[in-house]
Amino acid sequence: MEEKENMLSGKWYKADDELLVSERTVVRTLLQRYNLTIASDFISRDAQIRNILGEVGENVRIEQPFRCNYGKNISVGNNFSSDFNLTILDSAKVIIKDNVKIGPNCNIYTTSLPKDSAKRAEGYEQALPITIEDNVWIGGNVTILAGVSIGKGAIIGAGAVVTRNVPANTIYAGVPAKMISVNYDKEWQDVVNIVDMVIKGEMTLTVSNIQRKLAIGYGKASYLMTLLEDCGAVRVNEKGKRELAVESVYDVSLPKNASVKYPEDLEYFTANWQMIIDTIYDALKAERSHITVSYIQRNRHLGYNRASILMEAMKDAGIVEADGNDMKIAIKDISEIKVPKHIKIKMPK
Repeated sequence: MEEKENMLSGKWYKADDELLVSERTVVRTLLQRYNLTIASDFISRDAQIRNILGEVGENVRIEQPFRCNYGKNISVGNNFSSDFNLTILDSAKVIIKDNVKIGPNCNIYTTSLPKDSAKRAEGYEQALPITIEDNVWIGGNVTILAGVSIGKGAIIGAGAVVTRNVPANTIYAGVPAKMISVNYDKEWQDVVNIVDMVIKGEMTLTVSNIQRKLAIGYGKASYLMTLLEDCGAVRVNEKGKRELAVESVYDVSLPKNASVKYPEDLEYFTANWQMIIDTIYDALKAERSHITVSYIQRNRHLGYNRASILMEAMKDAGIVEADGNDMKIAIKDISEIKVPKHIKIKMPK
């Protein structure tokens, strides 16, 4: 019993312990029966897999053949499916949540051996739990190693060997697996894009306009409008018409795990304002009364064109004014700078 407790607590244990060997033998017998059951006998297959695994949700499909060590350490949620030849070495807990899809020939290993060859020769192993969150898609021939957690909405490319935790809404691939891109949440990305287009005046806020702009059906457009209202980006005014309730895409209250890409032009505009604030702060701190394009270049390490754009923006905002051939700083403190409300900047301390 001691070796089993060590195994489940993440300590070093001996896998040839009599109790552990006995439990694995029982499960192998159950798996042999499951894997030889007629594929069309869905009722029997479902009953058997529920007897083998620890917890099983609704609408679970595990193609034959399937292999595991103990079975009872495995928990799968609703709408789980795995293709042929899934192997789970579940010496520690393996928690697979809802809507997870696993391709063929995949391996999930909670076990590892010691680096010390003498300790390996004595038969020691260690087991660390693995968690796969909701809505994860794992491609074919993927191997997931001990102690790894895969975040919600992540995608693991075919042939990957996952050796470290995978953040939510990312795409990992390779050996060892590395992040190759972000898996943007499509629906919430549409919400951000709609808000951006309305702010820019590219569309008015109606379901039919959402249909046309995104080239989608009425049902999907209505659903997106509901999301806009639910996240507080849209409100119904006194006249019963929908209007924006935010001044910036950055003010949209997205779910914690949603991943979106904000519009590049707004990010660029925000960066410009941050540089304006920092430039004027440095100039006032140095007790300068005038600035030039070349000063902006030196201060922010910019090229001439970008520095000229910043100078024009300062003129338009009343931060500087012409004084002969020079530009005079027209404010005494950066708190006088009127930054647009939808711009998020960090004020110098």
